[in-house]
Amino acid sequence: MARLLMLLIAFSLLPLSCGYAKELKFAVVPKFYSVFFDQSKTGCVDAAAQIKGVECIYRGPESSSVRLQDQVINQLIDEGVDGIAVAVTQSKYLAENSLKRAKEAGIPVVTYDSDFDASIDEDPKNLRLAYIGTDNFALGQSLGEELKKLRPNGGTLIMQSGRPDSPNLNLRLMGVRSALSGKTYNAPPGELLNNDLGWTEVREPLFNFDQLSQAVKQMESVMKGKPVKADSFVAVGGWAQNDAALYREMMAPYQDKIDNKDIVIIITDTSPEQLAMLKDRLAHINIGQSPYEMGRQAILTLYKIVTKQKYDDIIYTPVIFCTQQNYETCEKPTGM
Repeated sequence: MARLLMLLIAFSLLPLSCGYAKELKFAVVPKFYSVFFDQSKTGCVDAAAQIKGVECIYRGPESSSVRLQDQVINQLIDEGVDGIAVAVTQSKYLAENSLKRAKEAGIPVVTYDSDFDASIDEDPKNLRLAYIGTDNFALGQSLGEELKKLRPNGGTLIMQSGRPDSPNLNLRLMGVRSALSGKTYNAPPGELLNNDLGWTEVREPLFNFDQLSQAVKQMESVMKGKPVKADSFVAVGGWAQNDAALYREMMAPYQDKIDNKDIVIIITDTSPEQLAMLKDRLAHINIGQSPYEMGRQAILTLYKIVTKQKYDDIIYTPVIFCTQQNYETCEKPTGM
């Protein structure tokens, strides 16, 4: 009997890596449903399928809105989910509302794709246990470094972003500016370039508020050179290309300008549709992220947290560099 008791105690102390006594439901909450974020759903579902008793719930707003995202998170709290991974739309609002409530309910929270920014005026670790996603500042730097390769003597620049209050996008803007200017900025999004090492931003970034048709219209104004003209365009997200048909129709008249590099086009993300656009010479460079891996790691991390296993509080997912020359072979991100 004593031997049996000792065996039972020893077994109870083994890590719960192959199962858990309770059925677990983990939620992945994107900023909004889109080509990019829906890949995180696939990663989430695949990871959950590999762990007995774990379910992935992928739920978000139809459009980019912090209030709608907040409502989704509150619904998930009411349903009693066991953990939440959220791509932060607006730090302060979520921190003061649904994510504060999640903390009070004892529901572990991790962020993915977009972490909290300085507007919350506290350590992000007080609100989330881990961040999983791109090193957004480094991504911005990569966008800038690739632009310098194509424009080694500098030039004029227009950038495109989603929302002016988006934490991850502001880090990318700062990364681009840092790469081009050689400066270190105190806080994102940095400062407008003004003849910094030969680079000048001709205007503030174009903000499309995650509206794809608006993103295409903004790009069209850049291609036309009206009302402002620049020889370089950098998008810190893939918005315009996510409406593939509209993008192709808009860009068709400007093929010569692209081929001659009258304007250099560098865009974030590398969906299959975007790689097809590289093949057809409708952009010069795409730098991709790993939304699938973000969703996968979000579930694995939440599972480790709930089952009291060791986990990493920062997981930077790899990026991928695609050009008109290597679009066929650049599908797997570096490090995967």
